[in-house]
Amino acid sequence: INITFQSSGINAEYGGEPGAPGRPGEEGECGADGPPGEWIGVMSGGGTRGAPGDPGYPGATLDTTYAQANQYTIHSQTMFIPDIPNGRQLAGWTDSNERNVNFATKVMEGFSSSYFGTSDGSGTGQPLSSSGSCIRQFKIQPHMECTSETCEVLGDDYSVWMSIAPNDTDKTFGEFYPQEEIFYEEGREHLVTDFISRCVVVDSIYPWLAIHSFTDEVPSCPQGDQYGYRFESFMLWEGYSLISEMADQGKASSQDLTLPGSCIKKFVPLSTARCSLSGAAGKPYCNFARSGAVNMYVRNSKCSSEETETVGPYAYGSQREDMDYYVSRCVVCVIKGI
Repeated sequence: INITFQSSGINAEYGGEPGAPGRPGEEGECGADGPPGEWIGVMSGGGTRGAPGDPGYPGATLDTTYAQANQYTIHSQTMFIPDIPNGRQLAGWTDSNERNVNFATKVMEGFSSSYFGTSDGSGTGQPLSSSGSCIRQFKIQPHMECTSETCEVLGDDYSVWMSIAPNDTDKTFGEFYPQEEIFYEEGREHLVTDFISRCVVVDSIYPWLAIHSFTDEVPSCPQGDQYGYRFESFMLWEGYSLISEMADQGKASSQDLTLPGSCIKKFVPLSTARCSLSGAAGKPYCNFARSGAVNMYVRNSKCSSEETETVGPYAYGSQREDMDYYVSRCVVCVIKGI
């Protein structure tokens, strides 16, 4: 018997309705690389030059807040303001650009300050390379002590200044400096200030560096011509390797041996003047030959231990001619890229 049903377009001869679609199969493997492509067309001869771009932002100069200025202080160790170095004075300087020739600009001038001390034994020193070591006006006591209630100028506080180096070759160190307290009186201020070193603070577009030989030979300035470093350096001055100036035991102004303040131009066993408002006579005074004063220098390593254990003491009016032989020599160099 052959039976055929027709209903809603379904052919009953083939059974039930079509099933739902199955899940996608797993991803197949990548096919082999195709053949290389072909270049279609011709090479362009280059486009036309574009229009000029907009002007850039102004570059950094010493007149902007973006420039990195190097600030240093130079101490003359005389009663005269020191000269400011420039490229015209330096052997081998070939850069004729006016800005680069005048690479240092004066900020201010003043008197060489070393240390501020208080009556309770505390205090603080200024490295001789910093602008804080050059004070515009000389004052016996340029500081005061402040608490939450009051500020006071105390007579027992004191200041320490760098003294000048002896400029009279007929006198020894002991004979050159006043041996007694020098009163600081109106109209006679020069009796003190003539013995205080003068200084100048400068801004430089190039860094300065102190080099120490640790011998009695003056070192040379480094030159960068290998290992990828390209710079040249020029000597600004030569001198003696100073570690610290101490007006009282344990109260010193210490120097960073990489900075110019550690290379003083003239050797002096002592280079400090201690000043206070209350001297022995109750008057402002300065003392240039205080018993507790000490200068610390880098030793000349060529000296044997026997030579350097003790140099002196010397009787008043006498000194050893080659005393500076025991001190390391140094140079201050300005470094310029090439």
